[in-house]
Amino acid sequence: MKLRLTKQQKSTKGVVLAELVSSVKVIYTDVDGTLVGPGGCFFKNSDSTYTLEPAKALILAHEKNLDVVMVSGRNRLQLREDARLLGTNNYIAELGCQIIYDLGKEIILTADGSQYSNQESCKRDFNDIEDSGAVELLFEAFSGRLEYHTPWSEQRECTHLFRGFINTDEANKILRNNNYQNLKVVDNGAIQKRGTLKDLPEVHAYHLLPTLCGKPEAVTKDRQIRNIPKKSAIAIGDAVSDLVLAQQISAFFLVGNALAHDTTISKELARFDNIFLVEQEMGLGFADVVSCILLNFP
Repeated sequence: MKLRLTKQQKSTKGVVLAELVSSVKVIYTDVDGTLVGPGGCFFKNSDSTYTLEPAKALILAHEKNLDVVMVSGRNRLQLREDARLLGTNNYIAELGCQIIYDLGKEIILTADGSQYSNQESCKRDFNDIEDSGAVELLFEAFSGRLEYHTPWSEQRECTHLFRGFINTDEANKILRNNNYQNLKVVDNGAIQKRGTLKDLPEVHAYHLLPTLCGKPEAVTKDRQIRNIPKKSAIAIGDAVSDLVLAQQISAFFLVGNALAHDTTISKELARFDNIFLVEQEMGLGFADVVSCILLNFP
């Protein structure tokens, strides 16, 4: 099996790729639109047909003692059940705000390194944002273009989760101009659920979270905590919020559905020289990366 990269990359990056993935021990993977398909189903392709390829790749990763770490905007309770089903132990929740080890026996807050366990509540960040007035400010500024991403916006401890279609640069400028320098809005990619926003050209998920948090910050802290060299980690994703991981790992793989469903992502690609575009979409793209790396570059 060969890793099916886009035509533009087949002739220029093959040798470099082999060097970058020669000692991989950890794969950081996005969940929705990457590890799982439509409706959050692990066994569905992007066209909603069924496949066992992602499961086969994950089993191969387990057999090779490769640590597959989900990095997601989902909350830690959602990811705990996902991890139990998939046989993984470590994951990063709420767009990088929480690093969870051993199914929740230890929870690290990325912003300040505070430690919790599954039995403890760590809603301080969520409550602080709720009390600050920042949510109301954004809803007013983007009236008719932003709303809570229900029901997934519930049971959160760190971030406020919205759906809509806004300019994040504009949103963050509004926050700064109103003395919310400690908060930021991050685009977590295109989604299908539109809620009441039927007339927007496309709909994305957005997180309002502490400035010191994010996927790259969490991956960096996890690598520091567990002494994981940059050369031993890769990442797989489908959104702008995933691409920033490229700076923290040896190689980043963008699954095929990313460019088709997110008009903002193509302009970001030139910022990094270790991003590889994979032809296969969603779970098949994940499976292609994992299987080929483990089988071709043991």
